[in-house]
Amino acid sequence: MNDKSTANADDEGKIKAVIFRTLESRGKKARFVTELSAALARAALGAATLERVLAELATEGSIMLRDHFCADPHLAGVDLRVAALVQSDAGADAQMIAIRAIDEAWDKWLTEYLANHRCG
Repeated sequence: MNDKSTANADDEGKIKAVIFRTLESRGKKARFVTELSAALARAALGAATLERVLAELATEGSIMLRDHFCADPHLAGVDLRVAALVQSDAGADAQMIAIRAIDEAWDKWLTEYLANHRCG
């Protein structure tokens, strides 16, 4: 392994740690991908490999990642994906628990957004 690939592996490991820490923190069960990006920025980690790491974690079943859509033109191009941990200790219901957490986070955000946003 050369220095560049070692650095990339180190960065990916740090990014995974930030993702897990963020998804486990403050009692929130799910977070928007934009929140994960902000957490990486606060940790002084570049978000360039975030997409690859998210895809890897989703493929291995560590996280659930779901995309959402809102027809509001002000949200065109906004990343509305929500991620949640798939808790291995939850057994057979782990994926359903993650889906429920994502749906709850989305529903809460959408309710607040629609209650406060007025298109003019």
